Amino acid sequence: MLLPYYGPKHPLVAEEKKDTSYYRIPDFEFTGQSGSAVNSTFFHNRIWICCFQHLNDTKISPSMAILMNRVESRTDRDTALRLVTFALDSGSTSDLNKYAQMVHAGKRQLFVAGSPAKMNAFAIDGFYQPIDSSYKTGYVHFFLVDREGHIRGIYNGIHVKEVDQLIDNIGMLEAAYYVNQNKEQSKKDDDGM
Repeated sequence: MLLPYYGPKHPLVAEEKKDTSYYRIPDFEFTGQSGSAVNSTFFHNRIWICCFQHLNDTKISPSMAILMNRVESRTDRDTALRLVTFALDSGSTSDLNKYAQMVHAGKRQLFVAGSPAKMNAFAIDGFYQPIDSSYKTGYVHFFLVDREGHIRGIYNGIHVKEVDQLIDNIGMLEAAYYVNQNKEQSKKDDDGM
């Protein structure tokens, strides 16, 4: 089973030929918990999971943090996978660090902040509107993003069954990359003979 692509397709025209490309997450740059800039190129050629949280929220965010830790612990052998939490209500690196320690985040989790207005606009314009998903009930989703920046899965971040499905889909996506890589290598080996 192949994972779907989310978001609208964009038309491409090259030498009088028409085609479409799948939606990609727009470029971004925010500040990570270490104080350094974190931008979209950091995730190039990596599978990543992200969510948007209000760190000061005491109802939804704790559940999402626990389930993000679940994703990390169940994918502990995948060192290239990144888990990103975009903080919607904090621009301070010290707040991000305190939150990471409070939720016992592992080494592969990254907490990112920017101005609340800019971060909220990024969540809506970059993730929720392109996939035609409502955020009016709150930002409760985990997004699976492939190496090329395409959204490949959307999961309710407060339901264990959906997060377990996310974990399974990470493995499927990695397997698809592995198979394609082996096909390309076999083709190169055959052409070289």
